[in-house]
This record gives sequence, structure tokens and C-alpha cells, in this order.
Amino acid sequence: MPEETKETKAPKTAKSPNQFMFGLVSGVAVIAVIGAAIFGVMYFKDKKNGNVAGVNTNNQQQQAQEQPTAKPFTAQIAETDHVLGNKDAKVKIFEFSDFQCPYCARFHEAMKELVKAYPNDVAWVFKNFPIESHPLGLPGALAAECAGEQGKFFEMADKIFAGQTSLTTDSFNTFATELGLDLTKFKSCVAEEKPKNKIIADYQLGIDSGVEGTPTSFVNGEAVPGALPLESLKQMVDKLLK
Repeated sequence: MPEETKETKAPKTAKSPNQFMFGLVSGVAVIAVIGAAIFGVMYFKDKKNGNVAGVNTNNQQQQAQEQPTAKPFTAQIAETDHVLGNKDAKVKIFEFSDFQCPYCARFHEAMKELVKAYPNDVAWVFKNFPIESHPLGLPGALAAECAGEQGKFFEMADKIFAGQTSLTTDSFNTFATELGLDLTKFKSCVAEEKPKNKIIADYQLGIDSGVEGTPTSFVNGEAVPGALPLESLKQMVDKLLK
């Protein structure tokens, strides 16, 4: 896959705890991940005692990357998934995406057009895969998921991707206001990091399935990395519908 169609996940080299510390920034909660091998080499702050602990070492990461094969992608659409199109469609596309990835923004527009062209034949399932080097990828996922609690996941995703080049930590509350969300509920959801387990589960599914960069999609279980243009997506769908 050409390099310009996707962005790779976390780099192999370790960084200092300060570079991987995520906290509350301008009222937007950035996920302090807990879990094995999540988000590459990361650190999080223990909320009880303020200690910094390493979650994954370089050796552990290298061993994980040296696994010969990923698990086959057999995920089914769950009740908690965000789906555009027909959930019972013959063609199901699970996309792993990062809200600060420019190729994901491009692919997002192509996927919206694809669903419009095949409203009954395509199901587009959005999965979070925040890339470590994108400081607003995680808060973007959190904001979108919290908007999803009020039925506006894709509307928030649209705004984040459309405003990606000027995105700041203040943008998410602005978008929530523009979407007419209950701002108190939205801010509470973000501050309490309510969707973090879902985001972690999405990311881990991607890791288990061999995702190495964004966007990466699984079309009826087959991995398709990179931001394919609309015409290529249509050709793929037409072939599967025959």
C-alpha cells in the first residue's frame, strides 16, 4: 500500500513518561489507558497516588510485533457499534480510524458517499484506533463517543474530520454546541471518560487483527489498508455483490 494512503501506529522507540502522559486538557478528558499492550509504549498516572507506571516495555512491544500472523477478522456488528447503512447488508466494512489522521479524513468522505450509493448493500462500522503521535486523536474519539450517547456519533465525527486542520482541545465543546447536544451531559461524559473501555476494546480488536496504521478496513473480513478512493470502493462492492 502506498505510504501516502495511511498513517502507521506508534513508533518503536520508547519516549519519556511526559511525552506519553494524557490528562484533562481544557476540559477535554484524554484517555489514561489501562490494559496490556494498549497504544504501544505508554504511561498513565495512577489517580490514587500520582505514580507513573509503564504499561508496556520495548521488549514486550517487539515481541508483539514479531507475532507471525494476526487473528482472522471475524467481528460481528454489536449493539454498541456505530453503523451507517444497512446492518444486514451483504457487504460489511469495519474501518479502524484516527480522528487526527488526514488520510482518515479523506477516507471518511469516500465512505459517506459509498453508503449513499449503496444504502441497502453496505454497512459501514466505525472503530476507534487512536495513533499515539496524534495528541487529539484520543480526545476526538472520546468526544465522538460521548456525542454518540446522544445519538450524534457520525455528526460529531463529520465535524471533527471537517475541522481537522484547525482542531484544538476547545473544538469539541464547540461542535457539541453546534450539534445541539446537551452540553452538561456531554462535558460530564468526557470528564468521566465514560466511553474509554469501548475505545480500548476497539483498539485491541485492531491490534489483534493486525492493524498497523490508519485507515485500515476489513471488507467482509478481508484487510484493506489505506484510504481508497470512492471509485475503488465501488468496484470492490460491485464485485462482492455479484
